[in-house]
Amino acid sequence: MKTKLIIVLLSLMNTVSAQKDTLQASLLRDIPTWMEEYHVPCVGVGLIENGQIKWVKNFGNLQQGHPAPNNTLFNIASQTKPVTAMLTLALVQMGKWDLDEPLAHYWIDPDIANDPYLMKLTTRIVLSHQTGFPNWRSDNGGTTLHFNFEPGTKFAYSGEGYEYLRRALEAKFHQPLNVLMDTYLFTPLGIKDTHYWSENLDTNRFAMWHNGEGKRYEGSIQTPVNAADDLITSIEDYCKLGIYVMNNAALYDKPEVKVKENYYRGLGWGLVQGLPNGEYAFEHGGSDIGVRTMAVFLPKSKTGVVVMTNADNGMFINDRIIKRALACGPQIQAIMNKATTTHTRITIADQLIQSYTGTYEQSNGKLIKIEKEGNAVKVSGDGAPTAILFPESQNKFFLDGYDVQLEFPDMNSLIIYEGGKQVMKINRK
Repeated sequence: MKTKLIIVLLSLMNTVSAQKDTLQASLLRDIPTWMEEYHVPCVGVGLIENGQIKWVKNFGNLQQGHPAPNNTLFNIASQTKPVTAMLTLALVQMGKWDLDEPLAHYWIDPDIANDPYLMKLTTRIVLSHQTGFPNWRSDNGGTTLHFNFEPGTKFAYSGEGYEYLRRALEAKFHQPLNVLMDTYLFTPLGIKDTHYWSENLDTNRFAMWHNGEGKRYEGSIQTPVNAADDLITSIEDYCKLGIYVMNNAALYDKPEVKVKENYYRGLGWGLVQGLPNGEYAFEHGGSDIGVRTMAVFLPKSKTGVVVMTNADNGMFINDRIIKRALACGPQIQAIMNKATTTHTRITIADQLIQSYTGTYEQSNGKLIKIEKEGNAVKVSGDGAPTAILFPESQNKFFLDGYDVQLEFPDMNSLIIYEGGKQVMKINRK
């Protein structure tokens, strides 16, 4: 009887091992194919199982002719925001910071010094994206910081809010954000490969940025310290941060504001609910010119996946890996990408589509190119994934599988919507 039990246990162990090997083998087989399909030079993947890092693999090249080492460094764009949240909540746990104290006690931006909403800005409001600020004050040609709505009344994604928090933290502690992160977060967790840009950065390990055609962007990779953007890290280090978050899930798992069905914003993270077996997920991505990253962590099962890429089309690979790597990956993607409205593809006149084609220029000088692709439009450009969008009306197009739309209100301008909300309006060049 004892012998039979041992045989059964060994069989189960071998089955689990085979499943893991099958997942890793399938990723080893398919990721290079996806990279070629989407023109993405470098992809990094980290898998977490049972609260431990199980697999780290970097594929491809930092840039042409420079193979990616397994400790490749990536700029992670907005995936910086959860790290700022981790630091801030660590300070809260130590009794050094108050989630609900007005930030005006430490910092007041001159642009809103006399605004009646000033004292409503708190850390909780910032970390859950309820400040009322635009994403950036420069959006749509703006120059000053302003409130679009009363803080705490609804969700609107904002990098400005995180930068406001940075200034408050730095004012109170008399140290820059990068030093605070090293002191209170990275050093205690044994994280040694996560920094902001400095002259000491090992650029021989840095994944250079590429466009939707896989061509390298030639701009500078030097970026300033920013609470919302541009942290530089490795797959292994971000996996360590994810494990820390899962082990301290009670700090992050309260929904602060509902975004859509089964999707909320908590403190620093997006919260995906309604998953099988009572599971829920923390998620956050990063998207900048030549950068697409994504992380999903499941606190109940202590599993997760981190994906980093160095090209505008990386989002399509991120999604494929998450669906493959996590048992509930398809459900997570379906909830996150579920459109706020139903989109039905129609056919419109080719001549009308042709009239929308051309080059459009953002206020920061970045260009978006619109081309005709059958009875649809092809979008590409600086920081934009190369994608096909289909008509749902005479002047509005949608990206299948994602909550992204384009609208042409006239022949000389273009509006981009995400999650049903306008994020950008740009004019024909």
